[in-house]
Amino acid sequence: MRQDGARERIRPADLTAGLADNPIVDIALPRADLRAATLEFLIGLLATACGPSGDSVWRLSYENPPAPSELAARFAPLEHAFDVDGPGARFMQDGGDLGNETSPVSGLLIEQPGGNTQKNNADLFVKRGRVEVLARSTAALVLFALQDFAPAGGAGHRTGLRGGGPLTTLAFSPKTPSLWHFLWLNVTSVFDPSEDAPPEERLAEVFPWLAPTRVSDKSGRPTTLADIHPAQCFWAMPRRIALDFEPNVDNLPCDLTGEIEPVIVKSYRTRPYGVNYLNVEHPLTPSYKVKDEWLFVHPQPGGVAYRHWLGLVLYGETTRSAPCILAAERRLGATRERALLRLYGYDMDNMKARGFVETEMPLLFPPEGAQVSFAVLVARLIEGAKAVASLTLGQIKAAGGAATDLDLIREKFFAESQSAFFAAVEQALNALVAQPDDDGQAIRKVWLDGELAPLARKIFEQEAPLLALAEAGDLRALEKAVNAKRLLEISLTGHGKVGADLFKAFGLNTRAPKAKKGGRK
Repeated sequence: MRQDGARERIRPADLTAGLADNPIVDIALPRADLRAATLEFLIGLLATACGPSGDSVWRLSYENPPAPSELAARFAPLEHAFDVDGPGARFMQDGGDLGNETSPVSGLLIEQPGGNTQKNNADLFVKRGRVEVLARSTAALVLFALQDFAPAGGAGHRTGLRGGGPLTTLAFSPKTPSLWHFLWLNVTSVFDPSEDAPPEERLAEVFPWLAPTRVSDKSGRPTTLADIHPAQCFWAMPRRIALDFEPNVDNLPCDLTGEIEPVIVKSYRTRPYGVNYLNVEHPLTPSYKVKDEWLFVHPQPGGVAYRHWLGLVLYGETTRSAPCILAAERRLGATRERALLRLYGYDMDNMKARGFVETEMPLLFPPEGAQVSFAVLVARLIEGAKAVASLTLGQIKAAGGAATDLDLIREKFFAESQSAFFAAVEQALNALVAQPDDDGQAIRKVWLDGELAPLARKIFEQEAPLLALAEAGDLRALEKAVNAKRLLEISLTGHGKVGADLFKAFGLNTRAPKAKKGGRK
């Protein structure tokens, strides 16, 4: 989609066409997961064909984007790898014998009910039969999305390189003038600095469908970085699938886009034990450490909130932000340019998609030398918020409230305090810039007393309303609620054991208990 709202179908090489007067600014597709997959496809294509060897090279193309003819020339050696239909190797498809048993094309959509669900007539919320025809171009994109985000699919049906439903994090600036600039900001080098692009003899290591599939049954083995070109992280093929193409003799529209194309897909064939990736880094996804193993981050129930933010943007001993975010910090951080973090991914429960998460958060860069103190302060703000949320939920439960699910109340707490959190983080960052040795005590105190404590009181009153209990005349229930409210108030002011633990989470000095009447002062 162009800046003036016009929609048109373009080649990837035309991303930079019309930059001066009417640039392309977004991807016009009806589904969030397909828009996300298209972003990753384009970032992967740019990284594979013309990834920058360093930030100085990157900046040249950011400030003076290549012309469509130059991009076309860089993409040309790779074109044959993207043939979707016809003889020879097919994009994202297994060229071996996959048998004659076919499945409806709707099975390629991650959220669609599986065969066993349909057999048991348990597809209550996501109904079968709504996607029966895909245009050829749509089918290719749906297949790419499945291979990229692949969840568990039953015995031998492998998850994606990053596991099922990975969380993708991308950086962008509100000043970004075009889709090209957004994509290019997140492109990092995935090949040897001595190479301008993967050499022809190594293309099968980049695009696995150009070679026989590395099956992972009993006779196979996991595929590691030693077995592939690093660029294959964008083109992983964990599923063995072949699309069945047929002429569109009845001019049927695509069930996802409504477009009519001369070739359509109604079914596909598949077999288990595709490529089983192990310990291959991906430039777009953060990771965390469990014992000695690094695992990719995935969306969780309730979405992504600010309590997850620190591990997504800062590189530490147990968390690693995505390489593209590290690159964005180098590229934008020196200019102090305001940036944002775009996050998306499927929230999966094994094979079942609970939802597709898509959100944005600020992306703030601490000044040189202040990374550790900034991380410690932000961690205190987050741990403090978690402690207040747990305290609030505990007292709501003790009061006999919580007519709604406690997890929903927790999500409400974090959702309603998110704007204030990022305001506090930005204030902390400005304080560190002005005074590098600032320990953030004042900011933490304001965060607790000015934001979290009032929110805790409000949510408690909503879920355990004292006035309603009093009017109902249930004195026993009212007594429980009053005691719970009193403990909440005492703890929020730092008194008592719970209050001391709460202040410890914030890194605040515990307030001294009041002296007993008639005792020493």
